[in-house]
Amino acid sequence: MKIIIINGVSKSGKDKFVDIFNNISKYRIRNLSSIDKIKSIAEICFNWNGKKNNKSRKFLSNMKKAWSDYNNGPTDYIINKIDIDTKYCIEQNKNINNNVYFIHIREPHEIDKIINIYGNICTTLLIKKDISIIPDNYSDKNVNNYKYNYTISNNNDIKHLEEEAEKFNDFLTKKYKISRKT
Repeated sequence: MKIIIINGVSKSGKDKFVDIFNNISKYRIRNLSSIDKIKSIAEICFNWNGKKNNKSRKFLSNMKKAWSDYNNGPTDYIINKIDIDTKYCIEQNKNINNNVYFIHIREPHEIDKIINIYGNICTTLLIKKDISIIPDNYSDKNVNNYKYNYTISNNNDIKHLEEEAEKFNDFLTKKYKISRKT
């Protein structure tokens, strides 16, 4: 099992990168976000329409911070998702060493919580893109204030992002000494 904590400002291409990586790697990919549960609550309880703009991002960020401050909910949510998936794999006799969890977390102190729990199976990844969005919420303001293990620039075309996914796959292969898909 490997955990990739992926980060980047909104619209930097994080999900696109995960999709590309999924297509070129031999791993069983799971794409999780520490904000997923908050989004569900916002839709059900507050009639959030799922559209992201500065106002909704700030709202979701504030809800996540409150939940984290109250009982460490976002981190526990991620741990629970990984535990359930791992148990399923074991029950199905699947090799959990092939599991790669991409976990989207924006806040540096929340990233550290996952690293403190899972240790050396974690790799931090920043997807950087030059965009004109100025973050005005708690979660997005400090995305670049972390020392990531790996950084990818996403300022070019899709071909470039595919090449970066290949390089990242090679990086993981070497780091974890696993064989690549042929």
